[in-house]
Amino acid sequence: MPSANLLLYFQQFESSESTFLYCSEEWLKRMDRSLASIKPIMESTYGKDQAVKWTVYWRTFFIAVAELFGYNNGEEWMVALFPFKKK
Repeated sequence: MPSANLLLYFQQFESSESTFLYCSEEWLKRMDRSLASIKPIMESTYGKDQAVKWTVYWRTFFIAVAELFGYNNGEEWMVALFPFKKK
């Protein structure tokens, strides 16, 4: 996995905003707050008969990753988002 600052070494792009560090627990909270708007996406992606199952799978994934991200007091793994635009 690349380091959180690796993409900053590529100068053909410039950052349009700040870097964001997100944790899996935040993704889970956002998903739970947005279930009504996520439901049609799950249905179109996985099928109406599989949408609930896949919603549970994604929730389980976020919970499991939250545990992994918590390793070493959260200093070991994370996800960084870099909104870039071309120079």
